Amino acid sequence: MTQRSCDELLGVPFNIASYSFLTHLIAHHCGLEAYEFVYFKGNCHLYEEHIEAAKTQLQRTPFAFPTLEIRNLRENIEEYIVDDFIVKGYESHEAIKAKMVA
Repeated sequence: MTQRSCDELLGVPFNIASYSFLTHLIAHHCGLEAYEFVYFKGNCHLYEEHIEAAKTQLQRTPFAFPTLEIRNLRENIEEYIVDDFIVKGYESHEAIKAKMVA
């Protein structure tokens, strides 16, 4: 994925999760196995209002990555439903609050 502008604290984590999920879905639908998500970023920025929240994030020890299981193979990629997906081993730290700036 190539992204022109990246809000490192609020946008990038969401983008990594959603596009990695999409990578797994497309691979599964095509009878392949997802291997890696490659992300090229431009204009990476951290808003001044996010500096303290980012420091908190950087002090945390990451949990192991969760895994994704897709139960069914649908005829059309648009036919998948929420119940087709199982996320295993997801853990998260307490929420860090940060104001949307854009």
